[in-house]
Amino acid sequence: MKLPIMTALPNERRGYVDGPDGQIHYRSFGEGPAVLLVHQAPWSSLQFRHVLPVIAHAGFHAIAIDLPAHGMSDPPQQPSIECYGENLAVLLKALGIGSAILLGHRGGGLAAGRLAAVHPDLVTGLILDNAPFYSSEERASRIGKFSDNQDISQDGSHLTDRWRWVRATGDPDWSDETLHISVLTYFLHGPWKEHGHSVIPKYDFRADVPKIRCPTLVVASRTDPIYSWGKQIVEARPDWAYAELPGGPGMVLDRAEEWNALVITYLRQFSDL
Repeated sequence: MKLPIMTALPNERRGYVDGPDGQIHYRSFGEGPAVLLVHQAPWSSLQFRHVLPVIAHAGFHAIAIDLPAHGMSDPPQQPSIECYGENLAVLLKALGIGSAILLGHRGGGLAAGRLAAVHPDLVTGLILDNAPFYSSEERASRIGKFSDNQDISQDGSHLTDRWRWVRATGDPDWSDETLHISVLTYFLHGPWKEHGHSVIPKYDFRADVPKIRCPTLVVASRTDPIYSWGKQIVEARPDWAYAELPGGPGMVLDRAEEWNALVITYLRQFSDL
């Protein structure tokens, strides 16, 4: 039975640490080797609501962050993937965690990868779950193309308009629960310019990939529109592991059992559990 959708999850601990631009909110489950999960834009730590308790039950300290300007974290002065990566470092240090396995989904994978590239001492393993891998031409073509309409309609139709837009343009396999979380988290982050999707094409992940030294798994979901990037990443880093999932970008919510089976296998490899 799925949990009802709510801000707090049963048995989780929630907290804040002071970051470079304000408070960073996080969720925490369990004890053991640390695993820090980083959500996609413009979502929040709620994206991992079905997998945090399972990862904890497998023997890990599962932590999910709200990136700056997402969820319940404060907005940064200058949003960027580099900024997000530094906030991950601040969170780990504030929690007294010497190093962690990082898992990032889509744009969250870029933030996790950035941390691994510039703070290798903090990252013992990396899982890139459908991370973008734009070429310089693709990046240039996408800069400034993401609108962020946070206008509130008097009759509440801004919510149903967003629902219809996501249903029409998002993963057709998304459940109503996943769509609901998508809409709620979109409006929760507020009208902060250059958040999430807008900063992704400004970051050159291809320049940081050669700097990453920790064991890394690249996950590609077969019906995700960015599926092909997974193979491009391992072509650039043939020493990295590669695995595929059968669904699309909603697997962490809608097909959590399959997602967990793959991810926990590699978490154990990276931590020697």
